[in-house]
Amino acid sequence: QFLYFIGGKDMGIKKSVRRGKGKGPFFNEAHVNRGKRIAALKSVKENVKRSRNSPRLYMKAVLQGYRRGLAKQHNHTTLVRIDDVITRSDADWYTGKRVAYVYHGYKAKRCVRWNQAPARRGNTRAMWGRVTRPHGTSGMVRAKFTNNLPA
Repeated sequence: QFLYFIGGKDMGIKKSVRRGKGKGPFFNEAHVNRGKRIAALKSVKENVKRSRNSPRLYMKAVLQGYRRGLAKQHNHTTLVRIDDVITRSDADWYTGKRVAYVYHGYKAKRCVRWNQAPARRGNTRAMWGRVTRPHGTSGMVRAKFTNNLPA
């Protein structure tokens, strides 16, 4: 965002000369080049190479916070914003669906088939929960997890 001051010492100069078609006092060269670079980067479309051809069967989401009032927050109910869900009717569809909070621990802990499948060992962990209802009218949902998420 840029702030331009209207008026000042250049007001006696003709308007077309003052503007300078993208150059001059209002736009320096770095500003113009930055705009061109951003436009070039946006035009490039990269395809992510996946190891399988099947579609992704989950939606990405962001933990927004916890249900709260003015004085305190209730950590047992989490507010989640799901990507590309912008209306309450869209959010209604997710009611009852499962959610996973995926994170990385410090050590690899024992998992299912620890001895039979060593390749499955890792420090990636998940906490599971369920969407209980929409929150507001802009597509947020409330979710409850088996254990409360770290605050």
